[in-house]
Amino acid sequence: MPHTNPHLGVENDFGPSHEARGWQAGYDAGIGSPDGVPATPSVRVAGFMKAWAEGAAAGNADGKAEGWRLRPVREEGPGGLTRPPGAEPLSSGETGGPATAFPHAWRSVGALPLIVMLAHAAPEAGGSWTAQLAGLALRRALAAPDGPGQLYVPCCVEPAHDATGDPVLDAGYWHGPVSASFEAAAEEAAGHGLVRIPHAPGVARYRPADDHNFWDWLPLDQGDHMRL
Repeated sequence: MPHTNPHLGVENDFGPSHEARGWQAGYDAGIGSPDGVPATPSVRVAGFMKAWAEGAAAGNADGKAEGWRLRPVREEGPGGLTRPPGAEPLSSGETGGPATAFPHAWRSVGALPLIVMLAHAAPEAGGSWTAQLAGLALRRALAAPDGPGQLYVPCCVEPAHDATGDPVLDAGYWHGPVSASFEAAAEEAAGHGLVRIPHAPGVARYRPADDHNFWDWLPLDQGDHMRL
């Protein structure tokens, strides 16, 4: 079992504590850093920094024990690898129709696609919940008995898109509408990939499992054009 955030449960009018957010941010960095525990960033809040270091050590330990969760982007630095290991085949329920172009899933971590899903599933859970603790807020939002078992959002991890006031687009990437249907998200991602300039589209899949910013990256199989 992955380490869990020991600072959760202490909330105020502004949301979770600095320590809770710092621990989770450090954990996300640590579980995507195969080269070792990442250095603690320098911030003004001492409690955030201390908790960040604790979370980074816990995440790095989980990465060594259970496998790394990597960001499928073409950037240098911790977590930005070009071909993450540990690809897993999709489930039998995700292999029909356009799903045949998405044969594998890669374990990933990061808040960006989860923020988009959270805005769709629970727009009231914004503010301080949408960064370091997006996974926790999204799990809570999907906890209803009649809620969707998982969510999908088509994305493109080629950072060559214009910013339009959206957290993913502002980071230079593209995303389509959030859906509980894999087929709908897959069709949208495949349509985005039909361009002359090679892109790297796929589907981000969130399945409630824990409080972390974990999600699966389902890359579109574009042959030699796939840059991940």
